[in-house]
Amino acid sequence: MPPTLQLLRPHQYAKNLLVFAAPGAAGRLDEADIVASTVLAFVLFCAVSSAGYIVNDILDADADRLHPTKRNRPIASGAVSVGRAITILLLLGTPTVMLSVALGWDFVASLAGYGAISVTYSTVLKRIPWVELLAVSAGFLVRAVGGGTATDTPISGWFLMVVSAGALLVITGKRLGELLTLGASSESRKVLAGYQLFHLRLVAVAASACAVGGYAAWAAAEANNRTNDADGSFLLRLTVVPFALAIGRYFVLSWRGAGETPETLMARDLLMLVTGVSWVIVYSIGLYV
Repeated sequence: MPPTLQLLRPHQYAKNLLVFAAPGAAGRLDEADIVASTVLAFVLFCAVSSAGYIVNDILDADADRLHPTKRNRPIASGAVSVGRAITILLLLGTPTVMLSVALGWDFVASLAGYGAISVTYSTVLKRIPWVELLAVSAGFLVRAVGGGTATDTPISGWFLMVVSAGALLVITGKRLGELLTLGASSESRKVLAGYQLFHLRLVAVAASACAVGGYAAWAAAEANNRTNDADGSFLLRLTVVPFALAIGRYFVLSWRGAGETPETLMARDLLMLVTGVSWVIVYSIGLYV
């Protein structure tokens, strides 16, 4: 992959698929205008997330050079100069601001909030234990909210709870993996000194329970609303099974320290792939068919 493209971290764009969560959960992804708005929101969040990664890599270049894998990042390795990175940053920002207005001011606020979280995290929050966990989790939540604001889709409290808990589980699993791999005295991730395995695992347990419990409550509520569709109601309730299995699998692997790179873990673990695809199929049939 060319260094300039690597700088944008396109492999991280899968996280921005969360913008499809709100309209998808509401059963609106069969409407052409909703799909178009959501795709545009996805592209804009990808642009802002890439901008955030560039800012982070500029600020962390010295620390990244001490990390066994991060030292290969374009700026840390010298493949991309800081000046060139800043130019790319400006080229990303201008069209993103202009296009975001087309999706409404609520979406602009969501996108700006995500950008503010990214910059604040890179400059200040990433050095504060526990606060940085909440900041990263908030970034996931804002993505999901952004999908709702882009499509004028109401968002329920259960939805927010599930996304928040799931995000907290993912980032906690990442810190667990880093702590087990790098150790608390790591120079490349100094915030690890503020964590202990027991506390992180306790948070992972709580996040997993909240995610599964919240989803089960949401699925039950949605199923109860479908009084004239017994099959759809049953399938929505059934989605709790693959969802719980996927969360449980991620929890177990994170406990063992395999969650340092969540995107790789989710893509390579067969059980997570099977349960994830099963959830999508059953959910889609129950909601749309």
